[in-house]
Amino acid sequence: MIMKRSRPTVQITPANPQELRLGRFARLLGRGATRRCPNCGGGGLFRRWLLMRPTCPRCHLKLDRGEADYFIGSFTINLVTAELVVFFLGLGGILLTWPDVPWEALKWALMAAIVPVPALFYPFAKTLWLAVDLHFRPPTPGDFEGHGENLPGDMRLPEGALPLFPKGLSGS
Repeated sequence: MIMKRSRPTVQITPANPQELRLGRFARLLGRGATRRCPNCGGGGLFRRWLLMRPTCPRCHLKLDRGEADYFIGSFTINLVTAELVVFFLGLGGILLTWPDVPWEALKWALMAAIVPVPALFYPFAKTLWLAVDLHFRPPTPGDFEGHGENLPGDMRLPEGALPLFPKGLSGS
């Protein structure tokens, strides 16, 4: 018998302080690092390598959370990652060939490496940024397509519960 692993979700209410705990943040980052929805763990967020769907196919979370410049954080993650990869490749090249470092060859190799890294890491940067954002701004019913009507039962807010960040206090 194959048992399906359940994906834990947390109801978002002011009475639930576990929403901001470190374990949840690690789970969100783990899901984001594998290009899965940080909220529910569902896959299929990308139509193609660089083309993200507007909503999660499983939980219907809107993947662009509203601001015009929302994904600037993902661009920053992508840029820093590309720079770190090139830095460590360069450092490795220097250490492996010291004291006769082929500077010209190393320069061209690093320039060739900097081009594909951002394109290869781009979808991971987007889902990682979404994970960070979901940790600091947990989703409200308005963050889901259909304002929560399409959510699985374990992800809906209980009747009468208030979102963690009521409209007007969330900065949006």
